[in-house]
Amino acid sequence: MKLLSKLFNANKKDVGNVRRKKKVTPVKRRMTWLKPLQIALVSSGIIAVLGFSAVKLNQEMTVTHWQIDSPEHIKKPIASYFEHKDKFDFWHTRAAVIQGDLIALIPDIQRIEVSRVLPDGLLIKASARKPVALWENVSAQADKKVMLVDEQGVAYRPILRGENLDLPLFRLQPNHLKTATAVLHHLSTNMPERVQALSEVIVEQNDWRLNFAHGEQWLLNQESLQDDLPKVLNILSQPRWARRHWRMDARIPERWFIRPAKQEVI
Repeated sequence: MKLLSKLFNANKKDVGNVRRKKKVTPVKRRMTWLKPLQIALVSSGIIAVLGFSAVKLNQEMTVTHWQIDSPEHIKKPIASYFEHKDKFDFWHTRAAVIQGDLIALIPDIQRIEVSRVLPDGLLIKASARKPVALWENVSAQADKKVMLVDEQGVAYRPILRGENLDLPLFRLQPNHLKTATAVLHHLSTNMPERVQALSEVIVEQNDWRLNFAHGEQWLLNQESLQDDLPKVLNILSQPRWARRHWRMDARIPERWFIRPAKQEVI
């Protein structure tokens, strides 16, 4: 009896520990492909609206008139650019586009500013380069065209046929161009009458030769050019030397030579 009682109690304990299974409810699967389709449709609609608006705005902001504020000799080619331009919608009349076109087309332009006057106008303000000298490239491979040089020492275009400019001529290699322009600026500041008489600046190896009217000539050493030029100007500005024209050879630091200039080819 005890044995049966133990077995009964053991079975009763085991029966009480059995877990009941939960009722499983079926889960409906969502249509996962529908959301990306909706996003694509909405995006396409937005792009279409924006595209249509951009095209409409581009056409409505078409340029119909322009005003040019610049020196006369660059005003004419700027006006010619607009007269021959095909498209005047907003995209083709952006400031960056017009500025790039005009700078490439007209090298005499130094600075240019293009601004839009709403709804359909443009304002173009441009300043011109000022030529201070002519330049002939003496390099072996150069094409020997005579170029105009601006105040910054930049050669910006060949001289045109029929252009008659009374400017000094630089005969030198490209690496001496900015130095020659600096020499010209120094003369303009300290002895402007000499600039008007200057005809040529020639650089041969280490020798700088400045030829002036009335046979006047200065010979300077390239290595000491920056120091010697002010000294030459100081000497020639003294009353003893100022009334005549001289040939000065300052290539030897220890000894300079000066003698009266003669009206001859030099």
